[in-house]
Amino acid sequence: MKPLTFSLKIQPRFTLNLSPLTPDRLSGMTNAKIKRIRLQYGKQKIVTEELFSITGNDCENIRFTKGSENLVAVGREMTHGTIEVNGDTGNFTGQYMHGGTLVIRGDSGAWVGNRMSNGRIEIKGNVGDYLGAGLPGEPHGMSNGIIIVSGNAGDRVGDRLRRGYIIIRGKAGDYCGSRMVAGTIIVLNRTGKYAGFGMRRGTIIMARRPTHISATFKSCGHLKMQFLRLLFKQLAELGEEYAFFNKYVPEAHRYAGDMAANGKGEMLILKTT
Repeated sequence: MKPLTFSLKIQPRFTLNLSPLTPDRLSGMTNAKIKRIRLQYGKQKIVTEELFSITGNDCENIRFTKGSENLVAVGREMTHGTIEVNGDTGNFTGQYMHGGTLVIRGDSGAWVGNRMSNGRIEIKGNVGDYLGAGLPGEPHGMSNGIIIVSGNAGDRVGDRLRRGYIIIRGKAGDYCGSRMVAGTIIVLNRTGKYAGFGMRRGTIIMARRPTHISATFKSCGHLKMQFLRLLFKQLAELGEEYAFFNKYVPEAHRYAGDMAANGKGEMLILKTT
């Protein structure tokens, strides 16, 4: 079977909601029925065949040959299968995701992985603000799974993170890990100001020392932590491109905080070799 492939016929001028095009919703459907699915495009609904050319028949493996910042809600609520986008996506990529794998070979917008509870998201480019965070009024953000960003991330990474892993190979903006409840955030380049603001528990791991550490974080000194050895070994097994985690040693300078919350969180600044 060949992957179910969608090729854009137009360059979207308005937001195009792709949440109906997931393995869960397309399972068992013929291509004729898929072509008649109505998608929200701006203020109107348009049948899929007017926007995409469709080939292949494997609904467990979905491909979008072109991307756009106006493609929103890609992979929303998916529980299994694989979706790949060869290009950019807009806001709410992987929102409420419960399982499966979502790969974006470009940049993505804000709220990637909003309230996801399982699965894996890989963004090969940059992402906007509120990665893995919760919307205003929601009790928490991401509660399980893993998000890997090859580029940079915006502000408020992991805001109210409940559980899971967020890995950023580039830079992170201000307020990284703000109001974290639990979980792990790893930033391999610089972070902005106020990392860990209001965090209650959880771990923020930084490969490079930030330019600013809030006064409400207490230095615990330089420590050797064997759990880091196990963590890096586990992450290196995600694939060949993540083998670089083996180069990190299990030593870090630990800061406890945020003392303005309950002080049970931690920031670890890795020892450079």
